[in-house]
Amino acid sequence: MTGKGQASVTWSARPMVVGRTLAAHSIVFLGAVAPPALVALADGAHDMALALAPSVALGLAGHAAHRRVPEPDDVRKIEAVATFVALFVLVSLSAAPAFLALGMPFTDAVFESVSGVTSTGLTVAAETEQWPFAGHFLRAWLQWSGAFAIAVAGVALILGPGGASHEMGEIGINGRDLIASTRLQARQLLIAYCLITIVALAVLVPIMPTRWEGVVLALTAVSTGGFTPRADSLASYSTSAQNAVLAFCVSTTMSLYFYVLARQSGVRQALRKANCGAVLKALATGAALAAALKFAVDDWRTDQVLETTLNFVSGFTTAGFSVAPVAEADAVLALILVGMLIGGGIGSTAGGIKLDRALTLARMVRLSLVRLRAPRRAVTRLMANGRRVAADRIIAVGAIIVLYVLTGFLAWVAFLAAGSPPLGSLFDIVSALSTVGLSSGVTGPDLADPLKLVLIVAMLAGRLEFLALIVVILPSTWTNTLPQRR
Repeated sequence: MTGKGQASVTWSARPMVVGRTLAAHSIVFLGAVAPPALVALADGAHDMALALAPSVALGLAGHAAHRRVPEPDDVRKIEAVATFVALFVLVSLSAAPAFLALGMPFTDAVFESVSGVTSTGLTVAAETEQWPFAGHFLRAWLQWSGAFAIAVAGVALILGPGGASHEMGEIGINGRDLIASTRLQARQLLIAYCLITIVALAVLVPIMPTRWEGVVLALTAVSTGGFTPRADSLASYSTSAQNAVLAFCVSTTMSLYFYVLARQSGVRQALRKANCGAVLKALATGAALAAALKFAVDDWRTDQVLETTLNFVSGFTTAGFSVAPVAEADAVLALILVGMLIGGGIGSTAGGIKLDRALTLARMVRLSLVRLRAPRRAVTRLMANGRRVAADRIIAVGAIIVLYVLTGFLAWVAFLAAGSPPLGSLFDIVSALSTVGLSSGVTGPDLADPLKLVLIVAMLAGRLEFLALIVVILPSTWTNTLPQRR
């Protein structure tokens, strides 16, 4: 069937259904904007509270509308994806006025809001140490709520319940009803996510210089977000505090399903089924290589090697914290860049193309080499964890990687045309696409507004896994109709 022929049998997204589904999920929107508004009110940051008030009112109005109009019972997958993308964009726009209230210019406020919601951590804010607690809590809460949303929706909505089960191994929620199965999945993952957050608060609050810094860092560590109350990120904190923060980043770089499965089937089974063993091995290997490269290209200093190792861990987990300026030798910088590009596991709060997809790509290359040596009649299949990899998964992996590379290349061309340094620009673009937050120094308050807009698009596209954002903005998504059955 030709491309046009296939397009003719695809469902369109119905705006009314998307609107009603959006209203049905207004509680999610409220969950993102209401807590920062309440904290701002309690903290005496009345300008911030007033700036967030319209967003809270919008969420309450949506919830009231949902109570009057029943939720659609025939939501198509494309409509679920459109609802999720709309929620992400709405939260990004709704939080921006609060950053305006903190004195940021409009473009910078949108940048900061998008960086928070996408749990990226890149920042163009200046003098953040002068912000009230409410400002820091706003960024941390946006990261915490946005990271959980993508961990759930990236599997349940973008991949679909059945697709999620196959993509994740044996750990998806199988169900015919997309909305019902997503809610069941969300409850399981939310419990795990909240428990990890509670442990992070219990550990970090006592060891931080102030309690409120412990709260902020716990939220941003669990979300692999990267915002900190200090301009130097983690550099001025103690080594024990740095290690503790990054340990919690590692804990959610693995799939959140690991914790659900660990309770049900034991840690060993959970490590295998959630592919967490591969994540930990890749992280350990990369950290060792980073330390070795630092030793090879620079003078031996234990503290510098530790800083480089921790910066790699931060990059691989896509957390974006830095324990020292990322001004490494090119070889070390390139290794950190590769770690950021790959990222953590599917179903985690981490960004990047995901290790699971990178391993599938590596298996595809290996299979191609095997087939060159195999007899013509030999049967060779792409296998992962003892199971055959489905064709739709291969297509999805290829599409996401192609879109990642293409988006990164176009953004890099824009930066190079503006005269930005090549390697530094590429590093920050990958940081945005993988929602990391580490910067080589290119991203900052002085960055030109057009380039900030490029990074805003990159953060949204990367966090929404490219396909979701692209399909929602395509006109054909809203105009194609499936032919009537005879």
